[in-house]
Amino acid sequence: MTRFSLKISAPSLAGLVAAGALLLAACGGDESTSNANESAGTSTIAATTAATTATKRSTTEAETAPASGASSGRCSDFSNQAAAQRAANTRDGDGDGVYCESLPCPCLKKGASKPTGTAAPSNPEAGCVKPSAVQRIGFSATKYPNIRRHFLKAIRNGWPETLVVDRRGTEARRNKLLANVATRAGYDRDEYPPAMGRGRGSEALTRGANPVGWMASVMLVPSGENRSHGSVMGIKLRRFCSGTRFSYRFY
Repeated sequence: MTRFSLKISAPSLAGLVAAGALLLAACGGDESTSNANESAGTSTIAATTAATTATKRSTTEAETAPASGASSGRCSDFSNQAAAQRAANTRDGDGDGVYCESLPCPCLKKGASKPTGTAAPSNPEAGCVKPSAVQRIGFSATKYPNIRRHFLKAIRNGWPETLVVDRRGTEARRNKLLANVATRAGYDRDEYPPAMGRGRGSEALTRGANPVGWMASVMLVPSGENRSHGSVMGIKLRRFCSGTRFSYRFY
């Protein structure tokens, strides 16, 4: 019997081994590249989804956030709704972008540049009344316990019980008084006498005393209570001219 013997030289064997290694590396490399590409694609999709979600969330928050300056004023500071709308520093109770809807016209809606309703008279207090007697403005002691407590404290400290309506310069007086008074989340800085009940003509921005000038007693009270009280006071006083005397009464 003839024996068959396959003889492969060392260099040839080394060449075959090297070729096999290259083939395995190529196959493995394709799979690794494919896995890497698939992983990169997945990461890109996830990043895009996260960015889109963040953008939507940011847009929603921006649309629903209240105006930055919507907590520093009260409706009672303004003689009409249009003035309150331009200031945009009071509470928008129903979230429709219209401030102090309880105040009389002229009125200014959200985004409008010209007032609607009754045209602004040359005298903003046209049609008002000025009775000679002191007007008792009543408030619920149950609904406004902190306002009442501040009122009584201020009277004990020498502030007057009888005030005088003065709508001119209310914002300037308030800003001067509260410039260095610290705030607290969930609270407003209640003033007694209120800005509309102190000042009086050319002396409105002097330091003054009881209640002529810009000075007043200040106390932190819950925001909801303070703003409701201010709105009610504005409604009850809006028919009276500047110079009308009034006082708080709690029942």
